[in-house]
Amino acid sequence: MKLWKLVIMLTVALFAASCVLLAVLGVLPYRIYVVHTGSMDPTIPSTSAVIVRTGEYRIGQPVSFVEQGEVITHRLVRIHSDGTIDTQGDANATIDPWHVSKSAIIGGVVAAPAHLGYWLVFLRNPLGLLSIVFGVLASWQLWSFTGARKPDERTPSPTPGRLKAVSRHAKRAQRFAHSVRA
Repeated sequence: MKLWKLVIMLTVALFAASCVLLAVLGVLPYRIYVVHTGSMDPTIPSTSAVIVRTGEYRIGQPVSFVEQGEVITHRLVRIHSDGTIDTQGDANATIDPWHVSKSAIIGGVVAAPAHLGYWLVFLRNPLGLLSIVFGVLASWQLWSFTGARKPDERTPSPTPGRLKAVSRHAKRAQRFAHSVRA
């Protein structure tokens, strides 16, 4: 039964890791970005990740776009006839001062898991990834030390008859030790 649980957990973990890897490599039509500021609070809090479907967006939807080399995620407010767009962060009182072109839009946000961005940044750092690996290995070792162990098959279990025999041998050893001292 434990083997099946392990196989299922490994299968799910490999599937999730491969989906993230495919998204990061650009094979899937999705991109993942990290939100570093609170400009989209409370809809998309800081340290969230945004999953963006490339090339698909609509007015009123949070979109990710490139402005001065940075990827920004704000709500698409308006598309002008000249091809520029107006965006605004949900926590901002006014429309953004820039007017980027439609070609700068990466795509619309389809999901924004809270705090996943923190973990993505942490795992991109080699020391962060190494700390997770060591933590998993340490947990596995602790679990193996404290896990339920099967009794050693070579050591017979104590039975009432066996306890009497041990008791007789102990009494004999005590008498022998007493006679040697005398």
